[in-house]
Amino acid sequence: MMSQHKYLIFTFLSLILLSACDKDECSHAQFNLSFSTNINQDKLVLNDVLYDDYSGRKFRVELLKFYFSNCILEKQDGTLVPIIDVALVDYASISPLSIDIDVETGNYINLHFAVGLDSLMNASDPTDFESLHPLSIANNTYWSWASKYKFFMLEGRVDSQSDGITDATYSYHSGFNSFYREITIPLNDFNITSDGKAVLLELNLESVLYGDAGIIDFVNEPNAHSLNDYEILEIISDNLLKAFNINE
Repeated sequence: MMSQHKYLIFTFLSLILLSACDKDECSHAQFNLSFSTNINQDKLVLNDVLYDDYSGRKFRVELLKFYFSNCILEKQDGTLVPIIDVALVDYASISPLSIDIDVETGNYINLHFAVGLDSLMNASDPTDFESLHPLSIANNTYWSWASKYKFFMLEGRVDSQSDGITDATYSYHSGFNSFYREITIPLNDFNITSDGKAVLLELNLESVLYGDAGIIDFVNEPNAHSLNDYEILEIISDNLLKAFNINE
């Protein structure tokens, strides 16, 4: 069974640090950002662990990856500090997701980020990037028929007959500019001192599947990959808005 601590890949286009003062005149520290995904109050493990869906049917997750982009820290005075342009979070990787970023010390009130790619990045040609780049064609995240990227990808199997056999597959791939979602998480008493700061950004997969925007049914609506399945993909995209939280 894959280790819970070795299922993420974090590749990024650039780390951009903007400051109101010269770096030599400001105090900087290490900001560590890492990811985790939970379901039914347990850490997500691909392939081998079965979970219960909203009706008690057993299912497993075989693929989960998504684009994490336009990540910005907002200071108490309103200054916006971009820290990550784009990253591909892939739970099938053996590498843990953890990145250390040099940022200016001080009080920060919000973390802004998006799931998906903005219209400019979504219009990129994946053949223009090297294989390790998050937007590379090598990541299998591009729809050549639509000339767009897949933003959020979830696949697995479900026990459709409730007989103990995960016999049916499900697959959801969202994309297109209309499914790009910007998210803001308030940071309470969030002060980056000279000692640095580490935070865990947690994704609750239950909230994605059974959130305020609606329920995803693995059996009755097992596939959604295009604008023909707009309603299902919109539910997933809108549920993502409330699916993340910060754990310090």
